[in-house]
Amino acid sequence: VIGWIWFALEQNVLDNGSDLIRRFDFVPQQITTLDEFEDEYRKGIGVTLPSRGSREASLDNIRRFGDGVGDYNPLWRDESHAAASRYKGITAPPMFIYGASLGIAAAINGAIDPRRLSSANFPMNYAGGEITFHRPIWLGDRIHAIESIVDVTRKQSERIGPFLICTAMVKYYNQRQELVATKLTNMARYKNLGGGRTIEYDRETKTNIVEEAPDPLVWERTRRSAEPHPWEDVRENEELATLNKGTYTVTELFLFTHGVVGTGRTPRAALEAEDSKDLGGGGRYDKKHAQERRNMPGQFDWGPQRVCWLCQMATDWGGDDATVKSLDTRVRHPNVVGDTNTVYGKVARKYQADGEHLVDLQIWNENQAGLATAECLATVTLSSS
Repeated sequence: VIGWIWFALEQNVLDNGSDLIRRFDFVPQQITTLDEFEDEYRKGIGVTLPSRGSREASLDNIRRFGDGVGDYNPLWRDESHAAASRYKGITAPPMFIYGASLGIAAAINGAIDPRRLSSANFPMNYAGGEITFHRPIWLGDRIHAIESIVDVTRKQSERIGPFLICTAMVKYYNQRQELVATKLTNMARYKNLGGGRTIEYDRETKTNIVEEAPDPLVWERTRRSAEPHPWEDVRENEELATLNKGTYTVTELFLFTHGVVGTGRTPRAALEAEDSKDLGGGGRYDKKHAQERRNMPGQFDWGPQRVCWLCQMATDWGGDDATVKSLDTRVRHPNVVGDTNTVYGKVARKYQADGEHLVDLQIWNENQAGLATAECLATVTLSSS
């Protein structure tokens, strides 16, 4: 994320010439207290940021997204399979919106000049959000995001003390200016714990979950796919087939970074500001940076990666004829390299509304200690028999 911010500043320099180059020589006063951050963030409420992202839903990009998430659903990847579906061709998975933009810029800094902020003072963690999907992403669509600043709320945690939940609205559009998805994004900002302290959470193995390579699990995953799934057959409280994601590795982190978030080179100024020689993946690969600047026990994931897993659980369960309407997500605890992840789910409710046959799914990701690190309520529409 830090790398993106500095990349955007660098692009402004390239686009607007020497006047902005001179601005790099001026470093504005740093924000160092949570009170000041809250006040400055609040000043930006209502501000809309310039359009971000723009990624084409090409077959290559859709498949690369699947590599990053670990989702080889043939509906997104197999042209002959997709041709026999109701879409009559390839579409992108709902969470492909993250391929255009994670939609976190406005929730991280608001309208504050990013040069006034440093992870030495304020780390950030993705806390989840509410996503509503409005229409499919068709092969060849180009998706971009527009973010606006919504709110900031102060909370208290036993682990990190006082912290802020910064909220932004993200609207994703295609090249026809049709609204594809909307998302309320929540980011947690807090004072750096300092002294090498990290966010502690339960990682001790207490379940029968064993370490397992994630790659074979992607190939071996079974799903409903083209098999009909009528709403009448669904039973409340029925359990969903477990989605094993295996043991989180640096490769898993790399694949999501490369396949979904996108990669770019980091300007020297950003490396110096963040005291790191490697800000790839927002500094997630640099163990020292992860511990000292992000207060993580080690190399750690992107929170949105687990959100994609939760959505995969819903699409695998629903099958080709289902539509994921919305996800209400919470990312509650870290996931670092070495943690083993399993996604569980159950049917929370089935009902009819506005002529649709709906199912609410309760879905959560557990680590090897049985700790639910991320969770969501997914609403899915099914066909009726």
